Amino acid sequence: MKPSQFPFILFLAVALAAPQRLCAGTLDDAPFRIIVPGTEWQINDSAAQPMGENVSLIATISNTNTLLKSVVLKTVLAKASAASLDELCAGINDSFSNPAVTKLSEANTTFLGYQTRTFAYQVTQGGKVSYNVAILFVADGKGWTIAFVGRPDQKEDVRKAIKFYQKKTG
Repeated sequence: MKPSQFPFILFLAVALAAPQRLCAGTLDDAPFRIIVPGTEWQINDSAAQPMGENVSLIATISNTNTLLKSVVLKTVLAKASAASLDELCAGINDSFSNPAVTKLSEANTTFLGYQTRTFAYQVTQGGKVSYNVAILFVADGKGWTIAFVGRPDQKEDVRKAIKFYQKKTG
C-alpha cells in the first residue's frame, strides 16, 4: 500500500480519538523537537503505534484543559523522490470526497525549513464539528504528518500549537 492509498482523514480521526496511552512513538529520528509551554500539555512518545503499512503514530500532544490535540505520524518511504510529498498528499485529498469532511484550504508552505503542504478542514461526526490542520512534509527519507484537531473556535489555539514544533539543531 502506498501512503496515498490509505483513507487519510479516517486514519487521522482514529489516531486523534485513540486513548492517549495507546498513542505513542519515538521522536528520536524526527527532524523536529516538541516544546510545550506548560504542564497542561502532555507529550506521549514512548513507543510507536503501527497504523498501516509503513505508517506509525509516534506521538500525541494533548492539552488536559481543552480538547485541543496533535498527533505525529511517520511514513517510511520505500524510495524518497521529488514526488514523495505529492504521494503523501494524495491520500488526504482522496479523503475530501467523504461528505463528512469539508476542505477549507490547501497551501504549499514552508515549515521548519521544509517544503510542506498544509491542509485545513472540518470534520462533522455525530453532529459535532472539529477544526483540523494537517502539515505534511518529507525529510530524511520519511514522510511526516503533524495534525491538529480542536473545536472550530480554537483556530488561534491551533496556530499557537504549531509553534511547539521546532527544528532540531546540531
